[in-house]
Amino acid sequence: MQDPVHSFTVIDDCWNRIGVWSHAESPCPKLQEVVHCHNCQVFAASASKIFERQSLPPNYLDEWYRHYSKPAPDRRISEHSSVLVFRVGCEFLSLPISVIDEICQPEMIHRLPHYATDILKGIVNIHGQLRLCFSMVKLLGIEDFKPDADGKRRIFPRMMVIRRNESRFALLVDEVLGSCRYAQLDLLPVPASLSHALGKLVRGILQDGGQSIGLLDEELMFHAMEKTLK
Repeated sequence: MQDPVHSFTVIDDCWNRIGVWSHAESPCPKLQEVVHCHNCQVFAASASKIFERQSLPPNYLDEWYRHYSKPAPDRRISEHSSVLVFRVGCEFLSLPISVIDEICQPEMIHRLPHYATDILKGIVNIHGQLRLCFSMVKLLGIEDFKPDADGKRRIFPRMMVIRRNESRFALLVDEVLGSCRYAQLDLLPVPASLSHALGKLVRGILQDGGQSIGLLDEELMFHAMEKTLK
């Protein structure tokens, strides 16, 4: 592509000789009406001449036409999904945003009469709706973890309500860290170092800011919770 050829013309830059304000020593008569040269038609017309007198380089339009007429790239490989990241014990985990119904402060858990397990903690009242509440630590076989009391970062445990069809379950998590996006091609295989219970429910590992995050399989999660009710 060649350099553009410029056609130069003489511009009467009166604003450089007289001044641009109406209170100049030798003001232009037009400044009494427009106050500043930027509001003057002479100034605007001069600017237009500079741009209009420039010619486009040869084949300029043809090259850009070929550029924008190319087929759009296949974006299927770059499709992203969103997940909510949270911590349970010493593990950083995530679930698809689509199954998250609500995140709230921990509510009082009421034990179910004659039905007590480490996984099913009881029922909670969330906005007038009773939800079964499960311990993620016990469900996933995660080692319990207590942060250093001298740490400067405050930790806020949360209760997370997840849904599938008509089912709504409450889960206890140690903290909610926010959301992140990932591409399917970025999903890493599950390492053998995960505990047996957790390894069965994690379908891949995400990397976000140098942190490894387990992506839980929501279908297997619901199946595991429903299994404890039988």
